Amino acid sequence: MIVRRANESDADGYTEAAAKFHAASPMHGVIAFDKPGYKQFFLQSLANDSVGVWVCEVDKKIVGICGAIAYPLYFNPSSLVVQELWWWLDPSERGSGAGSQMFKNIEQWAKAKNANALFMIALEDDRAPKMERLYSRAGFRPMERTFIKEV
Repeated sequence: MIVRRANESDADGYTEAAAKFHAASPMHGVIAFDKPGYKQFFLQSLANDSVGVWVCEVDKKIVGICGAIAYPLYFNPSSLVVQELWWWLDPSERGSGAGSQMFKNIEQWAKAKNANALFMIALEDDRAPKMERLYSRAGFRPMERTFIKEV
């Protein structure tokens, strides 16, 4: 297993993993997945220094993806924060240590960016309690919840 920064050659595999993530997330019933649009988004993300994009590979197959964005906090624009935006690991790889390595990469990137804080997200699904325990053990505390309404 290897976790590394994504590159352009990962576009197709990354897009397939993103489609799996979308299908498993609560978002799938709200907004459809757009493969060509996502692939374009992925490629643009690689060119954006404020976005970090990683893959987890096993036997040269992408089994996990994650991404984060660094931005100035609106309450204090001189403070940079990093927010994890997406995270997917194939169910067969969960518990293998891959997720932990993906997390470490985001955290190291946030430190390298000199961020003041790192925000991690957990989907509101059956894994939310497990993610809450995982983040709590890693030193995170709850800050807010997100609600959605179709308009």
